[in-house]
Amino acid sequence: MTPWTRRTALGLGIATAAFVAVPASAQTVTMWHIFGQPTETGLINIKRWNDANPGAQIDHKFIPFGQLSQQLVKGIATGDVPDLITIDNPTTASFASQGALEDLTDLVAKSSVIKADNFYKGSWGVSQWKGRQWAVPGEANTIALYYNADMFKAKGLDPDKPPKTWSELLAATAKLTDKSKNVYGLGFSAVQSEEGTFQWLPWLEQAGGSLNNLNSPEAVAALQVWTDLVAKEQVSKDALIKRQFEMTSAWIGGGSAMVISGPWELQRTKDAKFDWRVAPLPVRDGKNIQASALGGFVWGIPKGAKNKAGAFKVIEFMSMQPQMAQAWLGGRLPPSPNVVIDNPQFPAAYAAFKKQMEFARPRGPHPDWPAISAAVQTAIQEALTGRSKPAQALEKASKVIAPLLQKSPLPTATH
Repeated sequence: MTPWTRRTALGLGIATAAFVAVPASAQTVTMWHIFGQPTETGLINIKRWNDANPGAQIDHKFIPFGQLSQQLVKGIATGDVPDLITIDNPTTASFASQGALEDLTDLVAKSSVIKADNFYKGSWGVSQWKGRQWAVPGEANTIALYYNADMFKAKGLDPDKPPKTWSELLAATAKLTDKSKNVYGLGFSAVQSEEGTFQWLPWLEQAGGSLNNLNSPEAVAALQVWTDLVAKEQVSKDALIKRQFEMTSAWIGGGSAMVISGPWELQRTKDAKFDWRVAPLPVRDGKNIQASALGGFVWGIPKGAKNKAGAFKVIEFMSMQPQMAQAWLGGRLPPSPNVVIDNPQFPAAYAAFKKQMEFARPRGPHPDWPAISAAVQTAIQEALTGRSKPAQALEKASKVIAPLLQKSPLPTATH
């Protein structure tokens, strides 16, 4: 457990006496969440609250990640909603625009715990919509480059100098690919789901492209890189159908020399039979634009919640140093750069992921994010399967996305 010290408390602008939150009323707070494993830090923090507040317990219910949004929509329609919910961060604006969330702007303004300066810009930005605060960052994650240092050495590459640019990454991928041993140089997930979008957007942003101009030469260059890697069989075609978890499993099993994945996989590296390391994502030559994907969840209060005051007290409790510091133990990251984690289990990897959080960009926020993401996913699939050239696939996606952005522009990038 991370010690709670006056130094870290003052660094967050939080009084030490605020360790135990006291609810506005002795009333149960109902919560729907995505914490499915007993070791999840969210469950640890729920227990902390319940132990400290016997008169105002959190009555919580696990709902699988893929079902939670649908459950919230049903709950809003029937009037059966919890007081507090975890929301996948790119869907915040969608729910806010539909009137599914309580506006937290005034509560946040009065809070001595929740301040914009305590959070990464990307994490804070994705919890807002049209200048109002609809959620509060919970746990965050991002992606970086895992690599097999032993394979680097075997191929004459210096494991202390991982690829820093696209050209270096492509050269290393070509050298590390060994078809005689069924080893691919690199792994990433291009699956037709939000995970595929999550993995590709950093390449788009590093190329100098954006969703505002998806048919630009910069955007085409980003998709062309992925297309070429799969065509050359330096990345497995399984990337089209396998999730990040599965592509990381292949890397742990020796099926690839490198893989792009997140901190949620760190506990599984114990199964790796080789020296492994983590490095920031390489940037495009000549651009030097650092970007990574921003994942994680936010805390939201559904419209019509019966105990809004109690729910916000729980959010404040979850936003304090001792609770946010636990995120690392569960393979996630605190959404605050000010959180001090003493002696993380993987110090070098933690440093790499924390660095990436400085450049992690939100998906949106936008009320039509699911439709925008679906168009991107289709473009990726069409290009990597050879059904369309990257330029053609992105032109098609642009025609879907452009009207949505004209109706509701994306905010200025926060990173």
